[in-house]
Amino acid sequence: MQTAYAQALWRIIENGANPRSAVKTLCQALNARGRLGLLPKIARAFSLLAARDEAQNAVVLKIARASDEKNALKEANGLLKDAAIKTDDVKINIDENLIGGWRLEGLELLHDASYRRQLLDIYERVSDG
Repeated sequence: MQTAYAQALWRIIENGANPRSAVKTLCQALNARGRLGLLPKIARAFSLLAARDEAQNAVVLKIARASDEKNALKEANGLLKDAAIKTDDVKINIDENLIGGWRLEGLELLHDASYRRQLLDIYERVSDG
């Protein structure tokens, strides 16, 4: 039940309604039906929808250290332009599993320019020869 309310709220806001007024209308409708107790469950379901949407629509640039951000963005700029993604829309994450380099992930895009990937490429070329 709470998922249906959360999805309806999501669609209403996605179609351009003011979020504050949409939530107020939802609260009034729940109160009129005596279901105001569902509000915390609806909020949790809504936050799950938001997290799922962000995961599907986010572009993440993973870097090893904060100091690598500028260089990684500069190198990834061509890929971002090809995919029509603005640099401001890219979320930067520091990935402690990376030794160096960067990975660009999201919107069916994956470009691995990490040191690990480069070392694996060298290893594969040497072992094939």
